[in-house]
Amino acid sequence: MVKVFQGDVQSVQNDVNSWIEVYKPAITDFKQSLIVLEHNIIVVLTFLYETRSETTRVEYKVDKFKK
Repeated sequence: MVKVFQGDVQSVQNDVNSWIEVYKPAITDFKQSLIVLEHNIIVVLTFLYETRSETTRVEYKVDKFKK
């Protein structure tokens, strides 16, 4: 996933923290790039991650129907 931001560092950090808190990804790699334009700083964050399942495997045991 690539996230592109324009703004101050605090807003970028808050957005990333919110994403991590909500989705709880297992981040395996992370890269950050800064692009400086004339009056703007653009932050490009690249995450390599695996999703985690909050659910566990559910198994059902069905008994044979007795007449």
